[in-house]
Amino acid sequence: MLIAVAGMSHRSAPVEMREKVAFAPCAARSFLGRLREEPLVSEAVLLSTCNRTELYVVVEDEAARDRLLGLLAEDRGVEPGVLHRDTYWYTDAEAVRHLYRVSASLDSMVVGEAQILGQVREAYRMATEQRCTGPVLNRLFHTSLRVGKQVRAETGIGDSSLSVPHVAAKLAGEVFGSLEGRRVLVLGAGEMSELLVRHLRDRGVGELRIANRTRERAERLAGLFGGRAIDLADLPRELAAADIVVSSTGSGEWVIRGPEVSAALEAREEPLFLIDIAVPRDIDPVVQNIEGAFLYDIDDLQAVVERNAEDRREAAAAAEEMIGPAVVEFMSWLSTLHVAPLIKELRDGAERIRQHEVSRTLKKMDLSPEQEEAVEKMSRSIVNKLLHGPISEIKARAGAGDPLDSAEVRRRLLALRGPGVELHRSREP
Repeated sequence: MLIAVAGMSHRSAPVEMREKVAFAPCAARSFLGRLREEPLVSEAVLLSTCNRTELYVVVEDEAARDRLLGLLAEDRGVEPGVLHRDTYWYTDAEAVRHLYRVSASLDSMVVGEAQILGQVREAYRMATEQRCTGPVLNRLFHTSLRVGKQVRAETGIGDSSLSVPHVAAKLAGEVFGSLEGRRVLVLGAGEMSELLVRHLRDRGVGELRIANRTRERAERLAGLFGGRAIDLADLPRELAAADIVVSSTGSGEWVIRGPEVSAALEAREEPLFLIDIAVPRDIDPVVQNIEGAFLYDIDDLQAVVERNAEDRREAAAAAEEMIGPAVVEFMSWLSTLHVAPLIKELRDGAERIRQHEVSRTLKKMDLSPEQEEAVEKMSRSIVNKLLHGPISEIKARAGAGDPLDSAEVRRRLLALRGPGVELHRSREP
């Protein structure tokens, strides 16, 4: 058995490649359903955000890599060779460490950003709904969420962090000098747009226009910040009136094209600043070649991130120290997973003896319900204490790599020799 992650992020591939393998929620569910039917994958979770697409799986061995990447390439319509070039592959402890670092935002474009923990939680929830998880990934993702929360709570890594929306707003401020009174057009009314609008409002922007494919969501967001919802059909007129355009729809098609931007610039004297934080991108990259248009996509935010990395270095180092022991703990648990049936056999045998002897004893006594419960509780406590030693021995042997499948070891650990404890049998009359 092998835990593995096949992934592509801002560290391994440019946005032009990442957007090709990004999954919308409906497509992610469909792909997970397909994996569920594949014999080479016993468990799977798919994490797809604006900066990464990662597939966490439990497989038999390394040979599963090529088949998994082939399935991913086929589903996303990309060349397998290109996918192999830009994809990383981690296994066992490296895969566990990677997920813990992702959940703790150490692998994010913006170290300390808060959104990734919720995105990991949502990816795990989707996989459980698709019945794609089992004991290994269930524990892995539960512990990763715990580690992520612990890092944020104890290191202060998010105190001076910059989220992607924060970085986008800061970049806009650097271009204009001040955002006071600037008119903003926001395309998309999701979580990322809401966070961005909040940062823009904090920087003093003036009029705010919000467009979304679902008008109700645009109206909700506009109502939160005193803006106004508009229809996408009004986009040509609004482009000409806006100073800053931010797009985060993830529609999979160009929402803003070159001719629309050229027409908007002809109707205004000042330049037009556009930030595309969607993956797949919303704004046709040819816009960056139009005079008077300044287009930044999500990869362009990296320069701003690097200028603010120093403040988070100490917190990130503390986070890495917390992750190390957590990885060791998980791998220790994983090394004993194969002895779970043996431990269950031991517990079941002891429980049968306990129930039999307690039942036999209680039949001879006239006890109140409270007294009977006290006897039950005492018997369970005795059994648990007696089993603690053998179970600890089993786990220790498994962790050390000692074989546990021989008849001799099983007889010793299950106490089938020695005292010879048996169920009490009444004598024949």
